[in-house]
Amino acid sequence: MKKAGAYLLALRVIVALGCCALGSASALAEAGKPDAAVRVLPYPFSHIVSFASDTDALRPWHGAAVHRFFNEELGLTISDSLWPQGSEGISAFFVGPGQLNRSPSGIGSEPTFALLLREWHRGNIDHFHGWQEDSLLPFRTEIQPPLPLSAARSSLSMSSVGLPPQPSRNVRFYFSAAPPTDLSIMLHDSNGGSSIFDPGDIARGQDIQLEVGSLGWIVEVIVPLQSNSVTRPVDPMSIDRIEFIAPSCATGCSASLTRVERDHFSRHTVLSEIPWLEAWNVRPAILTSHGGNTLIQDFGVPGHVMKFAAYDNPALVDTHEALADQKQSHAYHSDLLRKLGVLAVWSYFPADAKDLFTPVDGPEVQHGLLPLSSTYQQLYDLPRASPPSLDTSSEDKFDASARVSLADIPEAERKELYCGSSCTVSQGNALAMLIASHLQSINRGKKVKGLIYTHFGSEEGTAVFRASPEEPVTPAVRKWMRRFANYVYDFDGSIGVGRRIWSPPANTWVRYQVMHSNIASHLAIDKSSISITPWTEPVTQTTWPDMRAGTRDLHGLTVYVPDSEHASVRIGGKETQSFTRNPPDETGRTSITLVDDHAPTPIIGRVSLNDRASIEAISGQFTDASAASPYVSLATEQSGDASAVIKPWRLDLWNTSHLQLAVRKRCSGKNGESCLGSRFKIELLMEDGGTVSIREDQPADGHLSSSAWSIPRLKKLDEWVSHTLDVAQLAWPKFIDERDDWRRPPLPVGRVKEVRLSLTNAPPGTTLDVQNFRALRPSGNGQAADGTKLIAGRVTLDGSMPAPGVQVRAATGPGHIVSTATDQDGYYFFPGQPSGQIVSIRAQLGSRQFFPRQGRRIEIGKDEAELDIELGQSLQLARSASGAIGLTEQACEAAPGLVAQER
Repeated sequence: MKKAGAYLLALRVIVALGCCALGSASALAEAGKPDAAVRVLPYPFSHIVSFASDTDALRPWHGAAVHRFFNEELGLTISDSLWPQGSEGISAFFVGPGQLNRSPSGIGSEPTFALLLREWHRGNIDHFHGWQEDSLLPFRTEIQPPLPLSAARSSLSMSSVGLPPQPSRNVRFYFSAAPPTDLSIMLHDSNGGSSIFDPGDIARGQDIQLEVGSLGWIVEVIVPLQSNSVTRPVDPMSIDRIEFIAPSCATGCSASLTRVERDHFSRHTVLSEIPWLEAWNVRPAILTSHGGNTLIQDFGVPGHVMKFAAYDNPALVDTHEALADQKQSHAYHSDLLRKLGVLAVWSYFPADAKDLFTPVDGPEVQHGLLPLSSTYQQLYDLPRASPPSLDTSSEDKFDASARVSLADIPEAERKELYCGSSCTVSQGNALAMLIASHLQSINRGKKVKGLIYTHFGSEEGTAVFRASPEEPVTPAVRKWMRRFANYVYDFDGSIGVGRRIWSPPANTWVRYQVMHSNIASHLAIDKSSISITPWTEPVTQTTWPDMRAGTRDLHGLTVYVPDSEHASVRIGGKETQSFTRNPPDETGRTSITLVDDHAPTPIIGRVSLNDRASIEAISGQFTDASAASPYVSLATEQSGDASAVIKPWRLDLWNTSHLQLAVRKRCSGKNGESCLGSRFKIELLMEDGGTVSIREDQPADGHLSSSAWSIPRLKKLDEWVSHTLDVAQLAWPKFIDERDDWRRPPLPVGRVKEVRLSLTNAPPGTTLDVQNFRALRPSGNGQAADGTKLIAGRVTLDGSMPAPGVQVRAATGPGHIVSTATDQDGYYFFPGQPSGQIVSIRAQLGSRQFFPRQGRRIEIGKDEAELDIELGQSLQLARSASGAIGLTEQACEAAPGLVAQER
């Protein structure tokens, strides 16, 4: 792990080369004026605090537990990072090229790669902390004199003495001229192992080096873990002989070998792993530079290096450079990151210190946002918040520095913040210090806008606390994060308009800054009609907003309008309903706020509820959705009231920021006014015991038993009215912070137990229709070029024991079926599935087929990584002689239609 000292060292070696300031600073300043058309931050917020956490030391189970606390128990939309490649036991998808990290995650029986994929598509992880963990040491052998390829077979003997054992797999060769195209390379080690690499196995050209530079031509091989021959595979750290075989060099070639390198990362590595990430739609918007033992995966300006002297070994590379953006190096992969969707990076060696750290409450952010800058081609810089000046080297020194930096915090609470001599402000256990500092600035009347840098998973310094799945954070972090959540939601009503904090995921915050810096010249307002014209973003050279990603790139954009209740929004000529209608803010003006609809979870959608839930009509008549009528209806009969209860088989909501729905009323009688005079209510009963309700024209009266929205009364019959409802604007039931008994008010986060619809005070023949009822969450994740989604899940016997080799089929339309088999851990993947389709997924076991608990038919609107199928429970239910036929149908059916289609 790189602690604060490493970053300070990086700053000390910076030479101010300068970088280009971008974005319209004047436009941002204008946004803070009373007559500006665009609000600086989304309504109702005055501050922004996002988080970028290094994945260093974050064990997979610990990350999941931390985000269970942050994102579920507190309801915050905080995101985290991972490494695509790293060692077992840490948060990485791969342990080497083409080798998934199947080590136990510590959560049930899930392997690490699968848990991380699920956390990614829940929104709990959304960015990379560099491409690799970078824990292995780099070794280099200079060939003096150079070895000419002067025959059909040339041989080089090497010493293997003194190199520590490590699982390096990349072996690289430098030549003075382009090596022959028929070159094969055979490696031998001192243990008798050998591996041969034919011309097709050798990375050359742009697969390893975008441009040829002063070091010459580079080729590389990745040593396999297992050999296809009878010989054992070679150990790269024990190589003692290399043979270069090229028939075209029988009479001599111009190329000579000048250098051999051994490590665990290159452009070739990225190219071998990126197809998996593209198939899974793992597409971050930001990348942070990690550090490590080579630095080659990091971004940094040329000329800045770090000396490394951990071992007294002449083969060890002791001068480390950041090579991610150096086109002549073997580690250049900036173009591949951009292709994956990365928009912004933070440097290990920045061009200017302000590109690395910025004051969170400085004068620059009091009336707008900081102007963006760019150092690297088609990438923005990503500065983080400057940490408070706190000396943690001893308890006395911490207390002395805290009396100055945290002067407003009561002494007893200041002492609680200290977490040990090695618990610097960037460590996870010190998170409480950072939150306390930010809240102090807000309480002093300053505007706070920043990206907190930390390590959620580190436990440096605290000898009396060790994290567990049940208690993933220290008591101090727990206390201050609860306070932070209150500043986001104002649970107790004490925060007020001027102190509310917006806390979006890191990817979303970066997208917001890019959008906000460009939007002014692409926005037209005609009374309360808003039109946004897509543009080519000047730095990234991408189209904003990306129309394939819905309103993702406009999330949070708040535009003032004269009449928010009658406002309309068109994007690229297409109308959208994904915006909130806001009351007057501190300027006295009403506004609308665009909301990300890129990752919706249907609650009542186009799929019949009978395919995904049990339904009970308590009173009145309930009509399910169908292909002809994609909405549900609740109608009164004689009593004047109607109600229905929907019990989803499995409906999980992650990181919900908004609920969206459309409603209308119909009347079969002649008394239309009486029908309109009825009132409807829609309730979500969550598994955690909370209830969230949407009430028609029923303002909060101070005696709420649930968190509630009141929406305007419908004024016309037979007319659909859409609502997008902000979770941050819920009316809360009475909330009291009772320390250990603390519990947030109900939120639409977690598992939905029931959905209840009711209609009261209605004459007979009144009908309520509901459609497009869905949960929305901010998702800065990138988008496949064709807009397709991932469908994936796990087949188990009992929810834990994997079922490998099971055939899984997905029917996406008449006669269109794709199939696959589960892997050794029971997982199946259907990448590249069209968005918006309705899919039927079945696992085949003998003559029977089983489907996910989410339903027999599933509407695909976002990437789905948790469509799990349990065979054991299904078989048990199918064999049951009881009358519980509904449960049996949920889990298992013969599906003759599906079989017939396949045939």
